Amino acid sequence: MHKSVRSAFMALLMVSAMVLTPFAATPARADLVIEGRAAQALHCSAMLFLLSAELHDQGFISRNSRDAAQRAALVMLDYVPGTDVQRIRAMEQRFARIMNSRTPRQLFKEYDDTAKWCRKTFLK
Repeated sequence: MHKSVRSAFMALLMVSAMVLTPFAATPARADLVIEGRAAQALHCSAMLFLLSAELHDQGFISRNSRDAAQRAALVMLDYVPGTDVQRIRAMEQRFARIMNSRTPRQLFKEYDDTAKWCRKTFLK
């Protein structure tokens, strides 16, 4: 799963390069508190982003499917308040929290249990 995390971070960096100004590329903590539905959106987004990278890395889905899933994850991320920079930093922090608290099997199970709700709630 470490390769998938690396893939997800690289994809997120590529996306951030499209939205960040050259001066905003300095790494730092997200400086906002995310709670409630926004926190749920962030978590759904991060899980989908990570899992799509993992499934692609393992050969289970195509690049196009991974890219479509990651675009959907970014739509979910729109529910998170703040600037693009703050949302991307929050996503990076959520990646780390997920990876430090779950095994790949636990993450797959969690997403399997919540994917329908995530889609219904954040991909209207």
